[in-house]
Amino acid sequence: MADEKKHLRINLTDEQKNQIRTATGKSAEAIELSVEELEQRIAPRTVVPS
Repeated sequence: MADEKKHLRINLTDEQKNQIRTATGKSAEAIELSVEELEQRIAPRTVVPS
């Protein structure tokens, strides 16, 4: 898999940028996640004890 396919870049809206600035005091234009990080956030796997 090529490097550009290993990460996903999500560009933020102006409202999202303001929320990040308010919460952290830092500015951000986008969020970059690896495929694995994105999968964990979308469908977290929980281990259920048997």
